[in-house]
Amino acid sequence: MRFIKTVVLLLFVGLGFANAQHNISFKINGLQNGDECILAHYYADQNRIIDTANVNANGDVIFSGPDKLLNGVYIVVLPRKTYIEFIVPNDDQEFAITFDTTLAPSSKSVVGSIDNQVFFDFDKFAVSPGTRKRDLIAEFRSCENPTCKTDIRKKIKAVDKEVDDKRKELVNRYSETFTAKLLKSVLDIEIPEEINSDTTGKKYDYFRKHYWDNIDLTDDGMLRTPVFKGKLEYYIGKLVVQQPDTLIPAIDELCTRIEKGGAMELYKYVVWWNTNHHEESKMMCMDKVLLHMAKNYYCAGKCYWADSSLVGKMCEHAEKIGPTVCGAIAPNMFLTDTTFARTFELHKISAPVTVVVFWDHQCGHCKKEIPKLKLMYDTMKQRGVEVYSVYTQADWEGWKEYIRANDLNWLNVMDAFNKATYREDYNIISTPQVYMLDENKTIRFKNPPAENVGRIAEIMLEEYETNKKLK
Repeated sequence: MRFIKTVVLLLFVGLGFANAQHNISFKINGLQNGDECILAHYYADQNRIIDTANVNANGDVIFSGPDKLLNGVYIVVLPRKTYIEFIVPNDDQEFAITFDTTLAPSSKSVVGSIDNQVFFDFDKFAVSPGTRKRDLIAEFRSCENPTCKTDIRKKIKAVDKEVDDKRKELVNRYSETFTAKLLKSVLDIEIPEEINSDTTGKKYDYFRKHYWDNIDLTDDGMLRTPVFKGKLEYYIGKLVVQQPDTLIPAIDELCTRIEKGGAMELYKYVVWWNTNHHEESKMMCMDKVLLHMAKNYYCAGKCYWADSSLVGKMCEHAEKIGPTVCGAIAPNMFLTDTTFARTFELHKISAPVTVVVFWDHQCGHCKKEIPKLKLMYDTMKQRGVEVYSVYTQADWEGWKEYIRANDLNWLNVMDAFNKATYREDYNIISTPQVYMLDENKTIRFKNPPAENVGRIAEIMLEEYETNKKLK
């Protein structure tokens, strides 16, 4: 169930001209009187529409209004859906830009805005190295000689350095501008040579520690650029080790840093993105991160944008998933076997690895997964792997017939008297559901593909044997 909805495009119209706090005009050579243009700004990987305006009799498109615009990277979309980017700083929101419908950097000029002068100057500078790099890449693809490829790599690296050096020059010269923040945000982190050549992990530690150094996390305007979301996705999705117990402190550290810096729109987005990302994640155990985001942000009153209905749903969902996240002790079960006479308690099963599977013999997906689990069990039961197989429906005869026909010689149990609470305890809304428990009945893995259960059990058994030797 999705609780956080994707940000939608917003349209604000009817901005007045009197006492304008922003007044931005465009002379666009190649447009006709009456042509409509759209003003929008980036919001992570989307565009938010702010206003529309038509070419007037003087050939100008004017966006003007009584309120200041939020700072960031904006676009003007032309009738044929082509567009140019420009900068709206916090101050100096009255300027005039000229360009033509070819969108060539050489056609762009501005009066009244240092930010956009720097932005357009860099755009013009980047044309030559961009062309040279494209030519080198084409040459590299057609080059079969290893020496030739090495030489071209060096040339490409030199071109990249030329562009980065220009960025650094502009960042230092115009350090007070938003354009400087934008140019700095795409620069790579420079790792000291003594660390860069280290092979003990210091390079990774340094890079991760300094990852956000070139991003101004105190400025909400960074969210209104095409840069920030990609940086966030790489940091949380790849750079930080993909384990809940590593991700959670990394997320908290980033959120705390942004919140303390006062960039509350940026904070809102980072909290929302991490909640949404880990809710949708296909990786095992990431619901532990979702639980953390719900309990420590939404339910803790740290999401100023969330109304009571959303907070209530998040807290309710946290209550449902909390008992069965990885690292929790699996809720106990007392279920009867096929004889209806014997009861088996999950926590009394003595095994280094216990696989708990909730299934139904009439479930199509279960029919594909159960044979794979059966193959695993037959090869690993002598090594101490046990299966606690829970039938979730009430067709007892059909269930027992399926067990006999498929020789499911593991522990088959069911809720014979309709008194069990496992549906609520394990939040069973579909089948099959698979949990892998260690000797203490701690949930270690959730819903791995059935074909991977054997490999995971091998790892758990090795860990079990190692721990036994250390005791």
